[in-house]
Amino acid sequence: MELLLAPLQTYTDHHYRNAFHQIYTGIDQYYAPYLRLNNDGSIKEGPKVDILPKNNPYFNITPQLMSCGIDEFFILHDYIVSLGYDEVNWNMGCPYPMVTNRNLGAGILNKPDELQRLLEAIYPRLKLKLGIKMRMGMEETSEILDLLPILNQFPLTEIIIHARNAKQLYNGGCDVEMFKQCINETDHRLAYNGDINTLEGFEELRDQLPTINRWMIGRAAVSNPALFEEIKSGQLLDSCTYRNRLLAFSKAIESSCLASNPDQGFALSRMKSYWEGFCEELSEGKQIYRKIKKAKSLNELNDLTELISD
Repeated sequence: MELLLAPLQTYTDHHYRNAFHQIYTGIDQYYAPYLRLNNDGSIKEGPKVDILPKNNPYFNITPQLMSCGIDEFFILHDYIVSLGYDEVNWNMGCPYPMVTNRNLGAGILNKPDELQRLLEAIYPRLKLKLGIKMRMGMEETSEILDLLPILNQFPLTEIIIHARNAKQLYNGGCDVEMFKQCINETDHRLAYNGDINTLEGFEELRDQLPTINRWMIGRAAVSNPALFEEIKSGQLLDSCTYRNRLLAFSKAIESSCLASNPDQGFALSRMKSYWEGFCEELSEGKQIYRKIKKAKSLNELNDLTELISD
């Protein structure tokens, strides 16, 4: 069984990944948040810096890109090649309208002819192995059944399927039954993604999908970073260990943020965002987060987070 860290914009960047490596175990493959172009054709700076080898000293990561055109695909592709990577993941899953309205992310999933055209144009020039992370469709999860025969024509390394359609965003349940159909319709290695939030929930999914051995965890990686370790061991961390590790993780992320940008305002903003997620799994989390989001300094934030160890 392999557990994969999802590429979550502003969350699972190198600050998170390196801190995780210091505190937790259980992740077998890390996926970096997607590279994308600015309006002037340059690569957005944050994701560009995120995948620099010097920022990822502990492990190999798989960069991700988001593109709806051949020229922009290869601007991003060539940058990734220049850093020494040998594989890229193509984001066809981002569900937000501001993305999909531009045919980016999941916006390609209701255009099978365009998907075919893009892949036919891209493959002869590829210098990287290519995998895809995708939703099951734009409007209906059944749309994926029209896409898999197209993808079967190309030697992808894998398809990571988030078992929702884009219209759902993150609402409603995942369509596990449609995922089961996908297993029979694809020639590719599949990974399952979507609503893996607890050890118990994962074990139920594993029983429903016994042939799947690659599982991607997204939002729960922020609300419960111990989940990977709990799944691998089959046991929950006791409350004391859980809370102490969470505090150590928070401090490791903070140190990494400050090392890259000494402006404490940057680190404070990032840590407030992380603690919004961390507090979801704490019994007193709502009360603590109401105070954390009003913190005026890192010292004040850290004093408040220490309350979870009491």
